[in-house]
Amino acid sequence: MSMIVVDEPQTPESHQTPLFVETIRRLYIKGANSQLSRILAKLLPGDIALVINSSDDLDEAADIFNLIADPSQAGETLKELNEDFQIHIISVCALDRAVAILESLPPDTRGHIIGQLNPEVGQHLMNALDRETQKEVQTLLQYLPESAGYIMNSQFFAIQETTTAKEALEAVRGLPSHEFVFYVYVLDEHQRLTGVSSLRRLLLNRPDRLVRDIMDDRVHTVNVDTPQTEAAKLVTEMDLMAVPVVNDQGVMRGIITVDDLIHVIQNADTESMLKSVGADSEHKMSILSEAITSVARTRLPWLAAPFLGGLAAAWILGMFEETMSKVIQLSFFMPMIFGMAGNVGSQTAVVAVRGLATGVIKVSDYFALLFKETQTGVLIGLFYGACLSGYALVIFKSTTLAFVVGISILSNITYAGVIASSLPLLLQKLGHDPAVGGGPYVLTTVDVLGVINYLLIATLVYGL
Repeated sequence: MSMIVVDEPQTPESHQTPLFVETIRRLYIKGANSQLSRILAKLLPGDIALVINSSDDLDEAADIFNLIADPSQAGETLKELNEDFQIHIISVCALDRAVAILESLPPDTRGHIIGQLNPEVGQHLMNALDRETQKEVQTLLQYLPESAGYIMNSQFFAIQETTTAKEALEAVRGLPSHEFVFYVYVLDEHQRLTGVSSLRRLLLNRPDRLVRDIMDDRVHTVNVDTPQTEAAKLVTEMDLMAVPVVNDQGVMRGIITVDDLIHVIQNADTESMLKSVGADSEHKMSILSEAITSVARTRLPWLAAPFLGGLAAAWILGMFEETMSKVIQLSFFMPMIFGMAGNVGSQTAVVAVRGLATGVIKVSDYFALLFKETQTGVLIGLFYGACLSGYALVIFKSTTLAFVVGISILSNITYAGVIASSLPLLLQKLGHDPAVGGGPYVLTTVDVLGVINYLLIATLVYGL
């Protein structure tokens, strides 16, 4: 059986806001609330969140959200909203509705939202929640906002190690239909985590076998105080669906699922990207809404390094004025040689910073990384060196010039890779954020050393 797929031509609008978003916004402006409420009831929470997140007005977002009649649908939508919208919506929501929505949320999401509220509003909501829910929220809020304990879900499925496979499976079948079991965690009599089992293991073993004889005692865990970024690295490296969270005594306190860590990974990537170009990684404000003076104030200090590097390069060029004046053709190749080295440096820095962020590269891997990047730089440099030498030979009919530009681009590209791979690892070793080593600092260093290298080679070869 064959299938024919017809690709319809894509218009610019097809990559923009979906049509239903604009439809809902027009209905809101017209005040057609009853019609709007019926439409929202038929939409998925993610689609409603897309509508609200695309709004520029907090009150408009709250008005649209309050037209969602079903608390469960409202709760699922709230989970998908930006933090600013979450805080504002719950803050202005009627108390009974806010409580109903919060109680429909997982404990980690509920605790995170309450923790971000104004203390007075948060306490007012806490008092309205039932005692068990209050206890769950208070348990999560005792941890630091960046810790694993802060985002863990305190509701998890675990069994005692003396449970049989049959009893464990019966316990799974008795769970509410909305609960997902990624792994079966095994605890001892003191609630300490001793092992983990998959449902497949339980199904394939004899019903009377004890879980402790089936389980795998090699469990990847994080502490309640472990940074969320470290938990994200573990989940990524080990390809886990969830990771258990334990306290200092090994007692299991909760789990963090991969979807809980998606925003952690996204935030880490965003911060790394912003830091690498000297942008504001603290507030992450929209470029369209942030004040011009604030944008300039953030970027000005970061650009001091390339500015000073440019002054140094200009001074170095002045020192080699005689060389430049006698062989004017050398200036024709400067943009090419320095640009290629800078591009190689940028590529290598991104690989090093990303590798450190994901745990693929460690500081102890420095010499292995250095050796590999040096080899790569030599290969790339040989290729482009041959190309540039051939060009110089054909156009300027000078074997000396061809030799100078070929050797220069080879050496510049090679050391660009060495510098770009070394700087992030050095910053990591010193306890600084390696992301700052992927931006202007690498390019400035490569450019300044490139000027010196190029003109020194030219001066020596031409005997000036």
